[in-house]
Amino acid sequence: MKNNKAHNDTLLSVNNLKTFFYTRKGMVKAVDNASFRVGRGEFVCLIGESGSGKSVSALSIMGLIDTTPGIVNGEIVFEGKNVLDGLKHVCTVTENRTSIDIVKNVAAWKRKHSSNLEGVRGRQIGMIFQDPVSSLNPLFTVAEHIGESAGLLHGKLTRKQKFEIATDWLQRVRISSPKDVARAYPFQLSGGMAQRVMIATALAAEPKLLIADEPTTALDASVQLEILKLLKTIQEEMDLSILFITHDISIGSNFSDSIAVMYAGRVVESGYTESIFGRDNNHPYTDGLLHAAMKVTTSADDKKFIKGSPPDSVRRPSGCTFHPRCEMKHELEDGGERCEREEPYEIIVNGNHYIRCWKYEPGH
Repeated sequence: MKNNKAHNDTLLSVNNLKTFFYTRKGMVKAVDNASFRVGRGEFVCLIGESGSGKSVSALSIMGLIDTTPGIVNGEIVFEGKNVLDGLKHVCTVTENRTSIDIVKNVAAWKRKHSSNLEGVRGRQIGMIFQDPVSSLNPLFTVAEHIGESAGLLHGKLTRKQKFEIATDWLQRVRISSPKDVARAYPFQLSGGMAQRVMIATALAAEPKLLIADEPTTALDASVQLEILKLLKTIQEEMDLSILFITHDISIGSNFSDSIAVMYAGRVVESGYTESIFGRDNNHPYTDGLLHAAMKVTTSADDKKFIKGSPPDSVRRPSGCTFHPRCEMKHELEDGGERCEREEPYEIIVNGNHYIRCWKYEPGH
């Protein structure tokens, strides 16, 4: 059963997030006015193609975007506190500049950001990454990794305490022979086992929110399913909130409470899972992802599939960024001219279901 309390009890709220990178070729708008929410105890899938801004959004939440050339603006509100509060006073974002000289005081920016995230990153918000083996330090044992994380919650721990805590968490992530694995080094682990260790490490500090950045991408299909089931079980046991980043919308249908679909740095559709999967028509981009996941036959309506490639992140199309690939824009009265001129605003189509598409503007 889906958890529909999420939007009534918000843990994380990302509002009009912008993460830009200034390069010699121009400004890369990796995330451009993206908004989404994660409720307490909710499993949210952030879905989109590679390059849509999903991982950069996660890194922005965690404060892992290097300045310069990256600049983060907007609101990232966790438990009522905006972790970006005050940063606008020490940096200047000018969209038409190509120079990387855009920060008045880099040191002040980093100090303020670090201060805002104190006690949040790692302790309140944990994160697991795509490649578990490269995310683990090869010089430390599994017990040392998990113990270091647990220290954020318990304070300074002895080696024996770290080992005991690590053994307990390895059992909780369903690893057999946890004592042997606790003594192991990362290179001695399989991909699936390394990912379980990463999950245990992130959860040892007992965070309220876990961000999982495509944690099953590098794993075999059977191992992927095991990891997903494990995350869902742990979420329910700990009343944990999870932001799960993926390009596979089918994961959302089986595991998520809510879905946010991201394209070219913007969230183009969001809502409860049953609302998105229960509609005859969604955003044209979501429709394409759904049909790709269903693996329909070649006799299916070609309009439902996504043609072309994502836009250049430096030279974005005007209006709706999806319009060059959209087959449905021609169904509008003006033949899609407005799609090419104006960026759609967020339209409520059903309760907590939002779509950025002129097709759903009232009166159409």
